[in-house]
Amino acid sequence: MDNLSRSTAIFIGFCLAVLLLVFLQVEDQTVSFIIKGIVIGGLAWIIYLYYQYLGEAGQNGSHSQQDDLENLTDLHSQYTIAQTHYASLQELIFSMVKAMNNEFEVGMYMINPTSQNFDLQNGTVADFEKTVSLNNTIVKKCIDHKTAATCHQKDYLDAWQEIFGNQNWRGSECVVGQTLSFKDKPVGLILVKSDHFSDINPKDQVIIEYLGDMVSLSMEELDSLEKSVAGNDNKLRILDLINELSFKQDEPMILNKFRHLIRSFFNYDCLTISSLNETNLKASIKLLDGIQTDLPQENEFNIHGTLHGLPYSENKIINELNWAEKYSNLARFKAGDTHDPEFKSILGIPVFIEDEIWGCIMIERSQPIRFTKDDEKIITLVARILGAAILWLNEYKKIYQDAIRDGLTGLLNHKTFMERALEEIERARRFQHHLVFLMYDLDKFKRVNDTLGHPYGDYVIKTTAQIMKDNVRTIDVVARYGGEEFAIVLVNTTQEMALIVAQRIVDTIANHQFSMGGDDIKMTISSGLCEYPNDSDQLSNLIEFADQCLYETKKGGGNGVTVYRDGKKISDDKTT
Repeated sequence: MDNLSRSTAIFIGFCLAVLLLVFLQVEDQTVSFIIKGIVIGGLAWIIYLYYQYLGEAGQNGSHSQQDDLENLTDLHSQYTIAQTHYASLQELIFSMVKAMNNEFEVGMYMINPTSQNFDLQNGTVADFEKTVSLNNTIVKKCIDHKTAATCHQKDYLDAWQEIFGNQNWRGSECVVGQTLSFKDKPVGLILVKSDHFSDINPKDQVIIEYLGDMVSLSMEELDSLEKSVAGNDNKLRILDLINELSFKQDEPMILNKFRHLIRSFFNYDCLTISSLNETNLKASIKLLDGIQTDLPQENEFNIHGTLHGLPYSENKIINELNWAEKYSNLARFKAGDTHDPEFKSILGIPVFIEDEIWGCIMIERSQPIRFTKDDEKIITLVARILGAAILWLNEYKKIYQDAIRDGLTGLLNHKTFMERALEEIERARRFQHHLVFLMYDLDKFKRVNDTLGHPYGDYVIKTTAQIMKDNVRTIDVVARYGGEEFAIVLVNTTQEMALIVAQRIVDTIANHQFSMGGDDIKMTISSGLCEYPNDSDQLSNLIEFADQCLYETKKGGGNGVTVYRDGKKISDDKTT
């Protein structure tokens, strides 16, 4: 008899005994004693069952609470890391917008599914309202545009107040809005406000679009993580990696982080990460971990006729228990190698950036131990995140270059020059060496634009910039200071040595034949220079002194160099 049947029988007997004891007058003492014994025994059994139940329930409850606590802890950790990653992304976006123009203000909104409004997540100033309706006309315009949309305050008076409040607006303000998407649906907005519409240029709009794409891709990434990877520990490992990635890291540092991640998931004897060359026929090894054998020369291999080229050529996951049996005509790296392979099992996957193959992850084992379907899921997600990380790195480089360089000449822009100049002054102060500041301005440049047009003027500016770059060292700082004006910092250089460089640039420009569209002209340039620390140890003074010398050169007819010495401006011999 099982426990359930036994308990049922005892319970029925107990109930009958209680009925007899209560409702029947039993004269026989023996029978009465037996009935009372049954009742007492039944009570004992019920008490036993009661405590047995409490014990099991307590154990189960304790186990369930412990499980719940562990799950809650895992979920909280996962949520915390995801939030940290999201916060880091916000911080990056805000810092990038400020790098574009420190006067810009930025706010990030996300949709509230309950209220069907956009709620402010964070902003650089308190101007942004906490909640904005989906029906706001500025919001609707941003959502309808696939690219960044610009709205002027004077054209959207009511909608503007709903976002930025009722202030005394001048009418020159504008906002650039970029939609944040999740699975092709709008879920948020990045809004960048400028006090004057002229401060926002097309380059800024492109950068804002890039930033919106970064956030959208990040949300897709976290969603893919949730669906693809089993176990909170595995998710936390990947979230940890995402959170550690920095757009300011270089490619080797990022790949090394992925090496640590892959090693935490897989037992392998060799890990190779490669990327496709510009020819699309060869790939270069970017990272190698483990046994290093049969490596190609210069770390390059053909993607056709090699094992490591399979994910490229077949454009899919390669998972083989013993690859040499199926691909007996292939070698690992060098086409034609026929000796016995050292590795047996392989798991390889292409890495995509915007639907184009960027590279490949290849994991190899010396023993024939098959990679599982779960392994395929994990490496698929790792490859996707790697592709996103490389994309972000490349986009960050573009954004960074756009933020620090002049779009026409490729030289440093004014803002970056000032930052770099301060850095060089601090370095010179530490190492006790000299700097020379040169300021240049093209002579009579306005006549070029007026007579030959702005395209010709742009050509002259670009050519002048190239001449300057060709005549200084890579350690020197060269910038387009503004318009037709240029600035140079010669590092670890004395005034005497710098004067030779300054005059050489003046002479080269004077002797250059500017020619475009059948129009040939000659140009000259004026320069002024001063020295750190002999003339001053303050950046503002150094620029002012060099600028004063420049205009002394202009007063003398241009086409020369004026040197600042002992508080006096002394002209050097000018070329004729």
